[in-house]
Amino acid sequence: MVHERYAIYYAPRLDSKLGQFGNAWFGYNPISHEAIPRPNVEGMAAQEIEYITRGAGRYAFHGTLRSPFKLRKNRSLESLDKSLKSFVTKARPIICGPLSIRSIGKFLALVPDDPENHIPDLAEQCIRTFDNFRLAPSKQELDRRRQAGLTSVQEELLLRWGYPFVMEEFRFHLTLSDKLDGMDLIKYQALLEKHCENLCVEPFVIDEIALFGDPGKGGNFEEISRYQLSTGD
Repeated sequence: MVHERYAIYYAPRLDSKLGQFGNAWFGYNPISHEAIPRPNVEGMAAQEIEYITRGAGRYAFHGTLRSPFKLRKNRSLESLDKSLKSFVTKARPIICGPLSIRSIGKFLALVPDDPENHIPDLAEQCIRTFDNFRLAPSKQELDRRRQAGLTSVQEELLLRWGYPFVMEEFRFHLTLSDKLDGMDLIKYQALLEKHCENLCVEPFVIDEIALFGDPGKGGNFEEISRYQLSTGD
């Protein structure tokens, strides 16, 4: 299948507790493309979950390591996947503190509680390694990014790497919602903290990364391949 864009994600395995929650929260299986019933969250109707995840949900449940990009004309999905398969042989698993529900700006996310984690280093390696696959964004794409109101540093990162929230501006998170108004942000954060309590007690581990594709036309992102990070054995 031809995809419009590609991204490199941390995405929990479907059979893990985190994966079962996150994929149900967004309502679909990114491998089979099948719909999944929304979870039973006390204080929230399924329609509410669908409403507050309408935009974020199509990107799948994930933590971004390399944001979506279009392939250069002289590059192929096969060569990208081969490069990713080689990349993981040099990248080691990362263990962080437990996840917690946090508000980032106006949206909710799961964020690891460990300021000393090495996820930014892994993300930087992804940015640098796969940058030669990336088609430079068009003026329209750049202008769309600028509508968020970028700092001078973010503008420089946008022009250099095609995305403003990388390198020193990177903050790893697993997005859970679209932008929310103040009272809704407080309300849904409290409900999710209670619902996700059991997910937020164990260390958070990244031991696999995955290649995802954007089918275009507003379709849901799909998992293309997944590889384990090297254990050094």
